[in-house]
Amino acid sequence: MKRLCGLVLILLLLMVSCTSVTSWVRSSFGGVPSWVYEPQTSRNQLSFVGEGVSTSLVRSEILAYESILQQISSYIGDDIFDRYMVELSTGKTINDYQLKITQDFVKQEGDNILVFYRAVADKGRLTTARSEAEVRLQEREQEITQLNNKAIQAFRDNKDLVALLYYVEIAEIAYSMPAERGVQRYNQAIKRIEDIVAALSLSSSTGDPTIPTTTITLRRGKRAISPRVVEAPIIVYSPARDGLGEIYRDFQRFVTNSNGQFIYTTNNPTIVNRGELEINIDLEESIAPLKEIDSATHSALIESIKEKQINYPYNRLPVTQKEEILVALSEFSLKGELLSSTYAAKEIVEELARDAIKGRVVRVGPLDEDENYVDTLRLLYPDKSYAIVGEVGISDTKELKSRFTVTVSGELSLVNLKTKRILGSTGSVRANAVEATLEEATAAAFSKVGILGGFLLYRFLYN
Repeated sequence: MKRLCGLVLILLLLMVSCTSVTSWVRSSFGGVPSWVYEPQTSRNQLSFVGEGVSTSLVRSEILAYESILQQISSYIGDDIFDRYMVELSTGKTINDYQLKITQDFVKQEGDNILVFYRAVADKGRLTTARSEAEVRLQEREQEITQLNNKAIQAFRDNKDLVALLYYVEIAEIAYSMPAERGVQRYNQAIKRIEDIVAALSLSSSTGDPTIPTTTITLRRGKRAISPRVVEAPIIVYSPARDGLGEIYRDFQRFVTNSNGQFIYTTNNPTIVNRGELEINIDLEESIAPLKEIDSATHSALIESIKEKQINYPYNRLPVTQKEEILVALSEFSLKGELLSSTYAAKEIVEELARDAIKGRVVRVGPLDEDENYVDTLRLLYPDKSYAIVGEVGISDTKELKSRFTVTVSGELSLVNLKTKRILGSTGSVRANAVEATLEEATAAAFSKVGILGGFLLYRFLYN
């Protein structure tokens, strides 16, 4: 009987210690401590063993910290990486969970460095965090449900891009949830975003390419009877010129009305005379949050949106139509003497030529007190209808150590010679130039006044 009891006791001890023996065997063959496979803790604690493998010791340590945080996140049901990575990696503790790294082991295997950390945390605090995470998870699921209902209603109201914004919010929330709870919600939201973008279709009416103006329509589908999308942001790009005559890309933003349309027209006088409007659905900012969480999906959506672009060709006509414009500007010295130069006028003629507008530099000469440029030009050029007139003069000069600075100011006007009506004026125009010689600075300053003055008159040259 005693022998039988002894055998039973031995069998029980073997059964109890089976796991320990297995861990001991694995650790012996692997050359690592037994706690890597079987960390011992009290009933009030939980252990987590983090492992990191890399060719760099620092990188291996970081991976081991990340491994611990991933295990805790999985246990709690909430992603804690951003909250605690710094605290764990710098102090090897997480105060909220009374967690500390109690053991570590480093091993070299060929080019790789293996790092193991054993972290022990308070079980009660982790359980509380688990309950709190579940509450937060339920709140996020309720928020997703509410956003989804709003998206469905917006879509029914033909506010497709308003619905898209709701689905982007849903995707952000779902992505932050544990994988087993958030993946399905995330995939559903992304699918709705992709479907909404895929269905969008832009079109433009014939309009008037000489202004230019056209009516743009956004539909859900390409058929004429497809629903029109309202409250949709649209951006229109067009080539234009800046104050120095350089081409840049201008843009205007619009929102479709209750008919899913908007009328494009521009108040930018420097949109060049011939070109194309680029009309795009303005969704880049709306889907920007997806770039951080799913760059591949974000890139695919951007490409899909770009494919929706349509172009509208235009050919702006100046009020002068094909008539030649006279450019009669008088240039004065600092003392008020009339100069023989025509720097400003030549710049204006060159700018007009860039838009296929004919211009001619003419000199009126000194005028008596009772004379004016308009009457004089009408007498000299009775067949002409339009002229740019004005006076520009040097208002200041300075000599620096090795350079000269010249300031030129004046005012230019666009005039209808037939009606004697001033179509528009630049107001006071001023320009500075710094060059090696006084002559070069003078020429540059007058030229700049011509460029700026011509730019300001464009708003009156085109309807």
